[in-house]
Amino acid sequence: MDPLDDLPTESRREVVLAVATALDVRAADAETLVRASQPLWDAMEDVGGLVDSWGGGEFCHLFPTMLAVIRREVH
Repeated sequence: MDPLDDLPTESRREVVLAVATALDVRAADAETLVRASQPLWDAMEDVGGLVDSWGGGEFCHLFPTMLAVIRREVH
């Protein structure tokens, strides 16, 4: 099962583009990162509602922003 299939088409496009832009990677690589984020995001929701549900509006905005901060700190 592909977790990206759970996202509405527009949200999927939006978050993949945002991740690709934030990290300057290909769309396929951005999709890989988005797929890999689901377990962490679900855990953050489960331990006290630190975030909204995976794939929700907060995810589509916050996840690419988190990656951009990580990239900035590493470089």
